[in-house]
Amino acid sequence: MTTVDGGFREQLDSLYAMSVDVAAQRDLDAVYGRALSYCLELTASAMGFIDLVNEQRVDMDVVAIKGFEPSDPAFFDRFRRMPVRPSVFGVVITEERSHISNDVEHDPHSTGTPPGHPPVHTFLGVPLQVGITVIGMIGVANKHGGYDADDERLLSTFANQVAVAIDNGKLYERQREMIERLQQLNRRLSDSEREQLLSLERRRIAAGLHDRIQQDIFMIGLQLGELLERDDLESEVGDRLRELRMAASRSADELREVVFSLASREGSGSELTSKLRRLLSDVERTSGLETDLVVSGTPTPAVERVQDTLHAVVKEALTNVAKHARARMVLVSIRYEPDRVDLVVQDDGVGMPEIGRERAEPSVLHYGMDNMRAQIAGLGGTFHVANGDERGLTLRLGVPLPAVAS
Repeated sequence: MTTVDGGFREQLDSLYAMSVDVAAQRDLDAVYGRALSYCLELTASAMGFIDLVNEQRVDMDVVAIKGFEPSDPAFFDRFRRMPVRPSVFGVVITEERSHISNDVEHDPHSTGTPPGHPPVHTFLGVPLQVGITVIGMIGVANKHGGYDADDERLLSTFANQVAVAIDNGKLYERQREMIERLQQLNRRLSDSEREQLLSLERRRIAAGLHDRIQQDIFMIGLQLGELLERDDLESEVGDRLRELRMAASRSADELREVVFSLASREGSGSELTSKLRRLLSDVERTSGLETDLVVSGTPTPAVERVQDTLHAVVKEALTNVAKHARARMVLVSIRYEPDRVDLVVQDDGVGMPEIGRERAEPSVLHYGMDNMRAQIAGLGGTFHVANGDERGLTLRLGVPLPAVAS
């Protein structure tokens, strides 16, 4: 098998550290500066820039530039904003694709350079993409010997991370502006008005996180998957890329937790749902089971009094499914009522012998089931286990909610 070039392997190895560093930045200028420095390092380029397009996609603004020394001191003032048009640079935006030119002067897309612009001999540009939307581009230039497909692949993969960091930075700035506005309004708002405003803003942020950043993480996973499909990928590099893909998967799980927490009213007892989502995600990752959670109703603060027991019982039930049921999937349903919580855990496995389903006396073989039944009984609840009509096992339980002092 053909081995990966040593320099390319080292670049892949450092890609993760670079991505983490850029993602950790909150200030947009810091994101731009760090990202562009890493782009030059990844591709051994002498100069580079980051452009962002405006909402109308008519112009693009240069938000960062390095290694660029124009002969005209007023060059930046005149050319910091450029029209979006087909050119060696602009084709990255107009056609939404990467572009390599190792002879810029004779490139079919070349439109010449403005007065005072430093000479550009070789060029590589890649889109900055958030989901399916191109928000700008990264361009690097003047690499000795020119650019190749490995340079394009590395820069494109890193550009996906940079696009996420830029989008996060913009979201952070908007959130900071929102907090400042809320602080100004705080003295004029009643408690109910303040809670309503905060609730609406949490939902808006949650929607943004779900619609944008979760898609970004998905796209990162796809890019890593493409790298892993290379026939000439060494096992060591493949292992590292698989670690990155798992890290992206974990980030997606954590993001779902954040989205759910933001969208739920604080202090409403919604922590149980959040814990169950995390539990099912862990089970799916470690056992290979397909999992799903169905939630109905609205949790109340009283759920906090019983959530630890309910979480422990569901965890025990899922452990039994993973170890003994030989199931392909498991479904957990939770229904919140004002005065009770009902839970169902259902799998499509082999079911359970009749002797094990409704035992009252302790049993070594069925200790887990007996323990679950005892915990629910301790809350004054009901516990029932039955084989499905065709296959699998269904566990149904319900507990009353204690009154919460107002």
